[in-house]
Amino acid sequence: MEPRPPAILGASGLAARPLEQAAEYGLGPLRCLPHMGYGEIIGSAFRITWRNRYLWFFGVFAGAGANIPTPNPGVGNFDYKGPDTANAAAPAWAQAATPDPGLLVAIGLGVLLLVAVLVVLSLVSQGALADSVAAIDRGGERRFGTAWKAGTRHFWRVLGLVALLLAIILAVIIVVGAPLAGVVIAVFSTTEALGVRIAVGIVAGLIALAALLLLFIPLQIVGHLALRELVLREERPVASLRRSYRLFRAHLGKSLLLLVIQIGIAIGATIALVLAALLVGLILFLPTIGLAIGGLETAAIVTGVVAGGVLVSLVIVAYGAVGAFNHAYWTLAYLRLGRL
Repeated sequence: MEPRPPAILGASGLAARPLEQAAEYGLGPLRCLPHMGYGEIIGSAFRITWRNRYLWFFGVFAGAGANIPTPNPGVGNFDYKGPDTANAAAPAWAQAATPDPGLLVAIGLGVLLLVAVLVVLSLVSQGALADSVAAIDRGGERRFGTAWKAGTRHFWRVLGLVALLLAIILAVIIVVGAPLAGVVIAVFSTTEALGVRIAVGIVAGLIALAALLLLFIPLQIVGHLALRELVLREERPVASLRRSYRLFRAHLGKSLLLLVIQIGIAIGATIALVLAALLVGLILFLPTIGLAIGGLETAAIVTGVVAGGVLVSLVIVAYGAVGAFNHAYWTLAYLRLGRL
């Protein structure tokens, strides 16, 4: 059996980049990749998540950090001309329901404040989870307070990494979308043939989908690894992204398989949680249904509100657990890849 090259340790005690190991020992990227225990990663992530339930709090916000809503202006038909309502009087209900501008401003500011708080909590939670899971995996101990401090300590660099990833995504969309949009617009402007328009639209859509998949799948994996580089190695955003790309390239097959496994786990967990939520919801709302059938509307409303609150709380807790597991999975995967 060929002797395994020893891991090269950096200042933080983590294994150095696999490409550097391969170059030093004269090995190709695939020859310095011993077996990786995917089952061990899943089992360890589950145990860490279950035994350290304070991580679930951070999992709630880290799991939802990318789902920031954006306004949708909609698409209309500019050739449509509706009835002339310039001189028509507005209905009485519309006049009475005109909102106060001050109230609209207050609501808008409240929504912006809520979004800002959620973004801050998401960034803090991502750093807290990466640091805590890595420390626990090495035999250390973490509590909510130490995890929170770790998350706040890495806040600005995590923010820089997120901004860098968003800039890359925007650049990719522009580079891929602008030429395709130009072709589609040019074809639509020069021909009225419906078949040609449909064919060009389908081809452009398929090209865009293929390009986005080829670019965003690696970017997603690199983003997961870059967060761990940034938190565990104390790297800056650009350096963490560069090192994580090299780690991804050195372990291309294993990295892609890790993503496939995570997607499979996510699908299974989603199905299980939906079925569990339906079953628990049915049990919780049985008293409400019975009271409603019996004609006790007030009592039915009260029990329904209580049951709904309990169900929502359980769903949030489960979502936090899944989010914590997801981050534990990628943190352990990063640590295992770094040792290969």
